[in-house]
Amino acid sequence: MFETFLFDNWNDLLWIFLMSILIYPSLIVILRGFGKRTLTNVNMFDLIITIAYGNVLSSIIITHEISYTDGFTIMFIMTVLQVILSKLQMYSKTLKKLVKSKPVFLYYHGEFNEVAKNRHRLQRDDLLQVIRKKGIRSFADVTAITLEGDGTLAVMQKEDSIPDDVLEDVIWLDK
Repeated sequence: MFETFLFDNWNDLLWIFLMSILIYPSLIVILRGFGKRTLTNVNMFDLIITIAYGNVLSSIIITHEISYTDGFTIMFIMTVLQVILSKLQMYSKTLKKLVKSKPVFLYYHGEFNEVAKNRHRLQRDDLLQVIRKKGIRSFADVTAITLEGDGTLAVMQKEDSIPDDVLEDVIWLDK
């Protein structure tokens, strides 16, 4: 059982070495070829593709049944599908609503949105932390705190001049 625990054989190590040298630069070429948008973590589907890249990359490197060409094709197809999905979102409001979540008010003009805080498992301490990181001393100095579609918290200070259009797509959860 433990005879291959530390070392199995030189052929496996050579396979891993060669596949790593071939496939890693190939992934970089694919991602560079499809643009910067492919590398962002903007929504749930971008996170899924990022995790899938890591999973596929490691499977290609360690699994002898997957050739370099097979692995390259898998990564290329995943990237093409991701690009197609992001392009389709530009033309379909329904698909965009499905893929991207709307920003939500957690705090607005002195009022906490308890429904949104509970639904997204956030506490007052989480909001305090984000305003402290912005150097703000009190909620009295804050106009709004939003949970953005990518999971980040955004803080708008009262002293900021915020045009109305910045907050027009932010929703207030009531139920």
